[in-house]
Amino acid sequence: MVKQTCKLNVMQIILNLDIGGAQEVVRTLVEYLASDDCLPVVCSFKDGPLRQDIERLGIRVEVLPPRRYSIVAFPLFVVDMIRIWWSLARLVKKYDIDVVQTHLLTILDFLVLLVRYTTRLRVVLWTFHSANFVIAERHLPKYKWLLKPKRYAHHLLYRLTSCLVNGFIAVSDEVKEAMMEIIGPIQDKITVIHNGVDVKRYGHLVDKTRVQSQLGLGDNARLIAVVGTLGEPKGHRYLVEAMATVAPQYPDVHVLFIGDGHLKEELQAQVESLNLGQWVHFLGNRHDVPDLLAASELFVLPSLWEGLSMALLEAMAAGKPIVATAVSGTTQVMIPGETGLVVPPRDSRALAEAIIQLLSNPAQAQMMGQAARQHVKMNFSAQKQADEHLVLYHSLLQGR
Repeated sequence: MVKQTCKLNVMQIILNLDIGGAQEVVRTLVEYLASDDCLPVVCSFKDGPLRQDIERLGIRVEVLPPRRYSIVAFPLFVVDMIRIWWSLARLVKKYDIDVVQTHLLTILDFLVLLVRYTTRLRVVLWTFHSANFVIAERHLPKYKWLLKPKRYAHHLLYRLTSCLVNGFIAVSDEVKEAMMEIIGPIQDKITVIHNGVDVKRYGHLVDKTRVQSQLGLGDNARLIAVVGTLGEPKGHRYLVEAMATVAPQYPDVHVLFIGDGHLKEELQAQVESLNLGQWVHFLGNRHDVPDLLAASELFVLPSLWEGLSMALLEAMAAGKPIVATAVSGTTQVMIPGETGLVVPPRDSRALAEAIIQLLSNPAQAQMMGQAARQHVKMNFSAQKQADEHLVLYHSLLQGR
């Protein structure tokens, strides 16, 4: 491939193309990076529904075979790593990549460094999407005894290889602080670039009656949207507990859990045990999230930890008042009392009180929703996110 000297070739590598916050960051980023000056490519190790969305933008997507073996099977693990390294190196050469930016790769982050030193790749950036980025028990369903040694090994590898990475991107100030705590004094290499939302996709009018009918709900239904993977970090169970207080006072209120995940059955059992089945609905992954947000009265983010929630930014772009927990990223986006209400994490009572406050004060809720949309447009747009990435790419390529 002949290099176009005016074109900056950037590869975004993400673990999978499932529906998720980091994946949406990549989709939005490559859409706004794509220009006469920048050619983005997306690489992943697992296909998913986001692939079609990215390809519809005219952006190339490459899906490589995933990891097959754990480090427990060490000889096969080494062969696996060599296979992945060779595949990545082939793609870097194929597209004449200047910059590789990684997302959610964990152990494969270190493998990308090897690609840099065995190709003409010039810049490697690691992106951290959460303040809690260490290996969790859910990442090791088969070999739980490996959790502590793998955490130690990852911490050690991060510290040892930090000098070889060109730069780190943190999606919020809190994530930056967590990175320095785990990796070490790398503040000079960390750039905070907030996630950005494609504002034009949200905030449109929608036929609310049609949406309610499609969901099997009556015309008087008042909808609360919750978008996120059904996993421990999102804190859904505390919202379910809160609904036990909200539902008797507002029987027309319905919570929409939009997303899927390994805790779905557990959450469904909790809903049934509290007799909340008629008020809490599990919709799974959806492609009509903008319409669902438009039809909702408010958005709730009950997370236990975050990086900088894309779902939160999308809800604010949709002009929805927010009830969110005071966790990393959220506190950087929200203006308490102006764009919504902020409550402590793991506090179902506080969640219920905040939800009731907004449901009982529609004028206040509407003003908060308008302020939320304006705040996102000014400070968290997709174009701003892409522009800041381009500035960073060029500064590193020029050896700042």
